Amino acid sequence: MGRTVLITGSNRGIGEAILREFSKEDDVTILAHARRETEEFLRLVAELNEYPNCEIVPIYFNLSDSEGLDFAMKAILGVHKRVDVLVNNAGIMDQGNTFLMTDVDVMRQTFQINFFSHVRITQLVAKAMIRNGGGVIVNMSSIAAFDGTAGQFEYSCSKSAMAGMTIRLAKEFAPYKIRCNAVAPGLIDTEMMGYLKSEERIVLEDKSYMKRFGLPKEVASTVAFLSSENANYINGQVLFVDGGLGRFN
Repeated sequence: MGRTVLITGSNRGIGEAILREFSKEDDVTILAHARRETEEFLRLVAELNEYPNCEIVPIYFNLSDSEGLDFAMKAILGVHKRVDVLVNNAGIMDQGNTFLMTDVDVMRQTFQINFFSHVRITQLVAKAMIRNGGGVIVNMSSIAAFDGTAGQFEYSCSKSAMAGMTIRLAKEFAPYKIRCNAVAPGLIDTEMMGYLKSEERIVLEDKSYMKRFGLPKEVASTVAFLSSENANYINGQVLFVDGGLGRFN
């Protein structure tokens, strides 16, 4: 029997790359989350459903709507009672004001989408994992949670919360044979980085040991590794995928 994988925010960027990576598995069912149905996402689902032994099931709910999320997730788990891998990927990032200039409502919205929604999803999915004898959780953090750069206060704090949750859950869930790790991407070439001016991009690229932005598929392959049997003794870790940019630069 193949695995069932649930990925939040799978319609673009790193999430799309993760979806593509898992679709290569033999005998896999992927619950591919997006906020809403779009023609672009449906084309992606149709494309990947052409892969042998792969079934992509699109699921839709808004992470900012707590009640809607609860209703949707309970309905999904009522049908797909087994989830072997949960990837808490979805998130938003503002262009990044300093702390004193960041509106508290913006902070709340960012935390709801980047952290609290995934807390609730994890609570529901973990119960299913416990009933089924184990599973894997991979959370999406960020180097912004560790590097101390000014700005993006609400984003970096929400990603710090994801890292903290990872470490706590790894210990709490270990007796149930559930592993929990996080990935902390650095500068990844996605739409989220589209606000950068060309000269800003050059400066940031120069800070990386690799002298370039990372690719979404490079993050996706790390998520797939942490979800595999090859990572069975890796638990409670935050793995940096940042080309050497790191917290110490």
